[in-house]
Amino acid sequence: MEKVWRKPLQGVVKINFDATITGKKMSYRLVARDHDGLVLSGRAGVLDKNVQVEWAKLQALEESISSAQSKNWSKLEFEFYCVSLVNHFNKKNDDITTMGHRIQEIYRLMGPFYSFNFTWAPRCCNKVADYLCNWAKAKNCTMDFNMDYPSDIHELVLNDAIS
Repeated sequence: MEKVWRKPLQGVVKINFDATITGKKMSYRLVARDHDGLVLSGRAGVLDKNVQVEWAKLQALEESISSAQSKNWSKLEFEFYCVSLVNHFNKKNDDITTMGHRIQEIYRLMGPFYSFNFTWAPRCCNKVADYLCNWAKAKNCTMDFNMDYPSDIHELVLNDAIS
């Protein structure tokens, strides 16, 4: 059986995010959905940043936090495909690296939220976000949307919601 997007608990907004690097540009994407799989909002974009992939993923997380704050969501689950970052988050108090310091700063950004957690998901469970990243890379632009998400991802969203 193919792995699919996992629904969050009722009342929790799940934000799937990721980022990739191509040359001296990074592309990121995020998709926020409710417990029924309904797309609440999303963003895909390209930035002129020459960074390593883990730092690009942190940028995508910051974009996700900013989006959640602007929507006044209070219960969040951040899901992404990067085991090393999940480990950094889970060991944030013991991590004295530059990455650990940045993660401590990100935790401070999480203050307004009632609850949040970070989970790992295999890439196959993040099809909508992956599609958006490829779209942003191909178009070399940024796109924000709410419930009126692009028709290009409609089938992927429906497949996740009914699985």
